Amino acid sequence: MNMFKTLLLLLIPASVFAGSPQFTSITDSDMTDITKGLGANFVHNSMMPASKMGTIFGFQLGVVAAQTAVPKINDIVKRNTGASLNDAYNAGIMGAVGIPFGISFEAVIMPTLKSNSASASASSFGLKWNINDVIPILPINLALRGIYSSADFSFDQTISAATETVKNTTTVSGVQLLLSPMIPVVEPYVGVGLLTAKDTLKFSGKTQFDPTFSTSQEESKTVSGTQILAGVELNLMVLKLGAEYSNAFGNSRYGIKLAFGF
Repeated sequence: MNMFKTLLLLLIPASVFAGSPQFTSITDSDMTDITKGLGANFVHNSMMPASKMGTIFGFQLGVVAAQTAVPKINDIVKRNTGASLNDAYNAGIMGAVGIPFGISFEAVIMPTLKSNSASASASSFGLKWNINDVIPILPINLALRGIYSSADFSFDQTISAATETVKNTTTVSGVQLLLSPMIPVVEPYVGVGLLTAKDTLKFSGKTQFDPTFSTSQEESKTVSGTQILAGVELNLMVLKLGAEYSNAFGNSRYGIKLAFGF
């Protein structure tokens, strides 16, 4: 596990832990933008294509990492502090197991990473069904995948000489339809999804929500939207290399994968 944590820290830029953003005067519109940006970042990202894993059984284990452009969250941070938060990041240990009937189970786990007053952890899961065994005449790989993810991060911010802890929790659930051609070695794929994201933002001290929005220390927002994705997996014997582009809730994410399996 320590080796995987080292890899994850190498995949996540040091700038993520070098400093913390400040969330102040958060409006209802800001909460929507935060939910959409973090939802797009933390949606399940195993980067597995549409084909089933192995002839009967299959297995993959590796690491994934992704970077998401979050311009509206950046606007919120710059408005409050003049700092920048152009991108959000996530990385995790990826594992997948394929069983008969085209069914596979996927998981991406980011163990708790800490630096100074900031900490982050995330996990996501997928259940994929390749339906080609049921409809064998299809000329392409076609799969349905249900997904769920949860992420937590916290950091300290100092407002008017008072230090408080900001805690954020994001959950994303949905279903995806994946398609890919039946070609060996290189498997490009595309997909569409329907997603729902919920974000909960909580302040340990004085509330930092705009008083016209809320006087509470904790608020939540739920949004729904679509996702489009396109990727490719390169199969070099037991080595698997992957890359994927995803756009969810209007935010673009780019990811890479390094895994081993059969």
